[in-house]
Amino acid sequence: MWIDAEKVREVLSVENLICLAFLLGISVYDMYSRRISRLALALANILAVSYALAVDERNLAATAAGAAAGLALLGISRITGEAVGYGDGWLVMALGIYLGIWSLLEVMAAAWVLLAFAAGLCLIRKKWSRKTALPMTPFITAGFLNLLAGEYFWS
Repeated sequence: MWIDAEKVREVLSVENLICLAFLLGISVYDMYSRRISRLALALANILAVSYALAVDERNLAATAAGAAAGLALLGISRITGEAVGYGDGWLVMALGIYLGIWSLLEVMAAAWVLLAFAAGLCLIRKKWSRKTALPMTPFITAGFLNLLAGEYFWS
């Protein structure tokens, strides 16, 4: 059989499915309203902290570093006058707490590569100007899907 059911169950754990559902919901909301619900972000951060305290077996330093990455993005949002939105920073913080710093870096690297590719494609096709902003959350969601695929294929 081509698909290893045990690996699928491992990768698509309840926690990962909840995270994916949040990311998909927040992405759709962000694409249509150009903002992220504060309630959804608060709930995501509460769930991530609860998971980290109750279930997670990772090193606390990796979890704290993941949260710090979100804080850094919030700082960048403030410095740039929200060129990167505050909602993106809060989302990255929740994801960093849930995933830890190393997996978060994988997600964000994939997200930024995809975002740069999409922006370049839109500029080449002359659909948008340089000042047009793309929502970041769909690319973060794609980066998370890339992480899950990598866990399936390379673990």
